Amino acid sequence: MLSELRNRFDIDELNSTWCFWFKCLWCDKSGFDAFHHIMSPSSLRYQDGEFNRSMLNSCPIHNFSCHLYNPELHKEENERYLLQKVLRILIKESYILKKIDVEFFKKYESLYTTK
Repeated sequence: MLSELRNRFDIDELNSTWCFWFKCLWCDKSGFDAFHHIMSPSSLRYQDGEFNRSMLNSCPIHNFSCHLYNPELHKEENERYLLQKVLRILIKESYILKKIDVEFFKKYESLYTTK
């Protein structure tokens, strides 16, 4: 049985936050069709909490070709890359951090620096 991620994103917030974006953050091709939780229970660095619903944890991606059954997504260097890329994109687009985003950032702060 597949386990479901308990902290799903708010669909309205996703749509309004990412309405300007058209590419998959994994392969960089157009037409993403899903949102990946960068930090999820599949990650060795996952910490449980509602803060995982943060838009900073949302990654536009192709579901079948890039997301499902892709163990590369949860390698530490790829989590770092995606978290940093999402933050840069959202800041560039004038996204205003909410309390949940600040909490998410603090929980995973070590992943926002490059090794």
